[in-house]
Amino acid sequence: MRHPYLCLGLLSLLPLASGCERLQDDPVFVYGRLEQRDGTPVSGGVLPYARTIHRDPKGETNLVYELPDFSAYGEVSTEARGDFFLEMRYGDVESIVTPNLGLQPYRFRTSWRDEVGAGVFASFIFHDDVELPTLRIWDSQLTVTPQAEGAVVTFGAPPPLPEAPMNGEYFSDVGSDGNFIPLLPSTPEATLFIQSGGQMLFRTWLPSSLLTVSRYVLEDFAEPTVMLRAVSLGEFIFYPLGGKTSMLWLRMDWRTEELPLPSGGLVPVSRGAACQPSPPGGCPWTDGKLDPVPVGEKPVESLVVTLAEPRTLRHVVVRGAEEATPAGFVLEGSQDSEQWTRLAVLRKISEEDTVSRHWMMRARFEKQSQWDSPFDGQLSHIWGPHFMEAPLAADAGPVRYVRLRAVYFNFVGDPQPSTMMAPISELSLFE
Repeated sequence: MRHPYLCLGLLSLLPLASGCERLQDDPVFVYGRLEQRDGTPVSGGVLPYARTIHRDPKGETNLVYELPDFSAYGEVSTEARGDFFLEMRYGDVESIVTPNLGLQPYRFRTSWRDEVGAGVFASFIFHDDVELPTLRIWDSQLTVTPQAEGAVVTFGAPPPLPEAPMNGEYFSDVGSDGNFIPLLPSTPEATLFIQSGGQMLFRTWLPSSLLTVSRYVLEDFAEPTVMLRAVSLGEFIFYPLGGKTSMLWLRMDWRTEELPLPSGGLVPVSRGAACQPSPPGGCPWTDGKLDPVPVGEKPVESLVVTLAEPRTLRHVVVRGAEEATPAGFVLEGSQDSEQWTRLAVLRKISEEDTVSRHWMMRARFEKQSQWDSPFDGQLSHIWGPHFMEAPLAADAGPVRYVRLRAVYFNFVGDPQPSTMMAPISELSLFE
């Protein structure tokens, strides 16, 4: 058995060693199998597939990734046993006119949805004939139970870890003892999305199969719905007969059907409040709209909201905070805008998640492919958007001024001031 070694050089995704050189018009194939949530094959299912240029990021330190622009490439129907075969022209996979000297390959995507709206897709980079792990609809068993203070969402197990195809192997690394260690794909985790009118109200990762969605999260947004998504990233290698060694760099992404949630019926006391800084036309972070807006034309440390009168606050929800830095916020209250009392500390990513989800060599591909879904928007554990809620300090008393201050966390977890206030979509404060 061969043991390919994954090194840092592979991050550039350059072609691997050739078994024989392909011509630009040679056909190459991606094989796969499509299954229903119970494991039965999907016969006659129509799978579109599309292509986009896999661009390197712009910049040197603050990397900027362009949104993918997928264009239709082809369409196939699954066979009786669920098998499918995507055919590409080799020059459309790895072309001599690809815009860099390393012959950077293109990124492809194939997807399918069932009759109730659940779906699965794979986006991937490859060089020659490869096989995808089985595409199977997630049997999430998602249910919603309304309650007086919101709703209880329950679900079953996350999707299983994508297995190496029969004709492929996992990439391997070398341990301290010199033995090869398979680099398994990242473990799929359930991520809950709450939406209203096609916009995201809230998102959170679910370590357990039960979550109570509070009325604070639902606020007064119309006709909220809930669904789950999950993602796994992995690398495989293939040795096709008559072709060159081929790497498969894969993102597999699942989404469930959407279910209705009860209305929260809560209007935050911050709705319509003035804030500083604020662009002309009123404060866009207290207006009940969900479009992310940068805080200030230049980097600022905080956003200060002025309530119409002093209030004793009980809960906060921050929606749509962009990027992973700053790492979080401190919420503070004041009666005179001079003396401030801490009300809550909000982390975008927990300390444990920061270590486990920065997948080192996978982090770049995770960021490049976070917008690849043909069904939904962005999904990235690292880059956001981030949503946070928390009860507030019970002994703070009434406050009129509320400050949301950007922070990072030192090695012992204490918040430290930051001047990088990221764009947010809404700050909601409740009595």
